[in-house]
Amino acid sequence: MPRGSAVHAMQAESLIRSAAQNLAAAKAAHDRDMKILRHLRSAEESLTDSMQRHATIQKAWEHVSAAEDLVTDFTVKQGVIRTRQELDVARRSPASADFERLRSTLRSEAVGPAVRLIVRRASELQEDLLAWIKIQELIASHLRQLSEITYEGLRESQ
Repeated sequence: MPRGSAVHAMQAESLIRSAAQNLAAAKAAHDRDMKILRHLRSAEESLTDSMQRHATIQKAWEHVSAAEDLVTDFTVKQGVIRTRQELDVARRSPASADFERLRSTLRSEAVGPAVRLIVRRASELQEDLLAWIKIQELIASHLRQLSEITYEGLRESQ
C-alpha cells in the first residue's frame, strides 16, 4: 500500500488526468466555435456579391445553416436563428433583398456573439494557464526539496 508522498503523487496524477480530459473537451469546444465563426464569416463574405442575388443568398443561407447545426451556446444560437430567418425571407424574394441589412444583421446577431464566446472561453483558458504555471512552480519547489532531502540522507549514510 502506498504511503505518504506516494499517495499524494497518485492523487496529483489523477487530478492531472482529469485536467487533461477537461482540456480535450475545451479544445473540442474551441474547434467547434472556430468552425461556427468561419461559417458565419463565409456567409458574410458571400453577401458582398449582389450581382447574382439568388446564388449569393443561397450560399449565405447554407453557411448560416451549417453554423446553426454546430452551435451549442444559447445566445449564439438565437442570433444564428434570427439571421437564418432573415435569409429565409430574402430567399423568397432575392430581387428586393437588402444585402447591407442582411450583413448588418449577420454581424450583430451572429458573428458578434460568436466572437464574444470565443474571447470568453479564451480568457477562461488563460486563467487556467496561469493556474497551471503556479502549480508547476509548486511542483518544482517540491521536487527540489525531495532532492535535497534524498541527497542529504544518502550523503550521511556513506
